[in-house]
Amino acid sequence: MDSHNMSWIRYPSHVSPAVEDVIAAQSVISRCMHVYVALFVPLSLVTGLFNLITFIRGHRRLGALDMLLSGLTVTSVLATLLSLSVASRPDYIPTTNLQCGVLSFFSNMCYFNAQYLQGAMLVLSLLPGSSGYLLTGAQDTRKPLASLAAICGCAICSSLVVVALLGTSRELHKPTMCQADPLTAWPEYEIVKFSLGFGFGLILKLVLLLLLTTKLAWRTALTRRDTASALWVVLAITLNMFACRLFFNTVLLQRARRKMQRDTGSPQDELLMNLAELVLSGESCVNSLATLALHKPCRLTLLDALGRLTQRCRRGGSDNSVSLNRMGAGSDPACWHAPQGK
Repeated sequence: MDSHNMSWIRYPSHVSPAVEDVIAAQSVISRCMHVYVALFVPLSLVTGLFNLITFIRGHRRLGALDMLLSGLTVTSVLATLLSLSVASRPDYIPTTNLQCGVLSFFSNMCYFNAQYLQGAMLVLSLLPGSSGYLLTGAQDTRKPLASLAAICGCAICSSLVVVALLGTSRELHKPTMCQADPLTAWPEYEIVKFSLGFGFGLILKLVLLLLLTTKLAWRTALTRRDTASALWVVLAITLNMFACRLFFNTVLLQRARRKMQRDTGSPQDELLMNLAELVLSGESCVNSLATLALHKPCRLTLLDALGRLTQRCRRGGSDNSVSLNRMGAGSDPACWHAPQGK
């Protein structure tokens, strides 16, 4: 089909005659990349690994929500590591279609897995009698593990579907300029990714979010504090992912529209797509921070670690002050003269 012939498409920064616009757009994206790599990547990795260690240490007491949050934490760490592929922007990675397809597969797998895990957490929070089931560790952990495996399987299948729409199966070893969502992919790639990862669940998510907000408003005074904190972390992650993915998918659909119109776009369009990728990558950092701040086991572990660190610093300071006092006493002139016998 003619709509699948993407040999005409180029990055606007490579073909646009507006040199000043290209320079301005590349300057903005370069600065944003420096901020992201220097601030958000370390913060995301540190908080994600801290949360993961907390879940591993308390694996015998994990409830259903903890299992889903641990899966989301692993996904966030992997997504953050994969997002380092944008560190070279405004330049793109020179590679082959095969290697670019592998990068796109794993990036999309994290994308869909996070979406499905978040949906599962939202549904679980609204189940009848979920207040006691969210946080208490079930004696049989096979059901949560089976749920995680099923969600991961759905994410892998969804990723395979969208990667099949890259249109590079016959040119796997051809050189290309790569990003997680390749520019040369068929327009169906963006449409299917929007549908599987955002569109179909949008109405359901809004309804469940409204029900969850109502549940929080009416039952905060009736539920235990730990259960309320579990609902708040679900609400925070849901709002964060909705906002980030709404912006990303809007820009993604605009790119699909330009492809169908055979329009390469402007440097500003390319800048907007790069910023949308950064916003989607920053989603993982915010999710990890929300889990650390709002999920009770992670928050208590952090406070305990800070308390131990403070005690060690105080002990070290008191030991130093005692040694200094002893040195001061030894240097006192009154102590220099030994007592003389008669």
